[in-house]
Amino acid sequence: MIDIFRYHNYRQYLKEYYTEAKQKSSAFSFRYFARKAGLTSFNYLKLVMDGKRPLNTEYLKKFIKGLKLSDREAKYFETMVLLDQTKDFSAKAQYLNKLLEIKQRVAAREIAHEQERIYAEWYHWVIREMALLKDFQNDPKWISKKLGRAITPLEAKESVELLKKLGLLRKKGKRWVPADPAVRSSDEIPNLAIKKLHESFIQKAIEALLTVSLGEREFAGLTIALPKHKLPYIKEKIKAFRRELNEILSAEKEPEDVYQLNIQFYPLTRGGTP
Repeated sequence: MIDIFRYHNYRQYLKEYYTEAKQKSSAFSFRYFARKAGLTSFNYLKLVMDGKRPLNTEYLKKFIKGLKLSDREAKYFETMVLLDQTKDFSAKAQYLNKLLEIKQRVAAREIAHEQERIYAEWYHWVIREMALLKDFQNDPKWISKKLGRAITPLEAKESVELLKKLGLLRKKGKRWVPADPAVRSSDEIPNLAIKKLHESFIQKAIEALLTVSLGEREFAGLTIALPKHKLPYIKEKIKAFRRELNEILSAEKEPEDVYQLNIQFYPLTRGGTP
């Protein structure tokens, strides 16, 4: 249904709610809504929409039930009603501020959710990097084909839209190019989302081991015993290598393909008495 948080006038919201509900189902009517909301008057919704009736506390609760609003949506709807019906100027200002406060909290939650989504699938970051390719086409079918049809055109389209929305792709002339991340740092992203991203790329590495020729990949391993006090040193050396490689390769002007570098460093034995 329509987004209630786009409205400041509850009567306007009700009018557009009714119009959309009617378009989705010919069975929807003022009488149908009255039954859902538990109203005794079948045309009460119309009277309120037309400004001929107010919404008192009793009817407000019934409307919230009929509209099937969540707790946050219900609070927003109630505040819109109070804003419209109060005659006190200072109270109106308070209700307007309350509307903006609820709306900002909702917007912040939506952005946080989208920031988590960007870590949920491996291909978001790959598509962002693909925008650097000289033959890149902002076409979902082309992107899907370029990725070996590992994702559908619809997934490609939704990914590009998400990247644009989060500022990870920006317009430069006639092209879309990668931009500095506007998402939160990895320390602020839920641990589960980060784990899923790493899991996805590890799975892609397994696929590459079986399908990509030796000339286009490099797989190697090192198994070695070492003291625990060396762990911070080793981790910093790995990070420094990754940063250096990134700086060197990011300077390339005409990339031809997108590659993935995974570095796994983890214990095979556990401390303590068996």
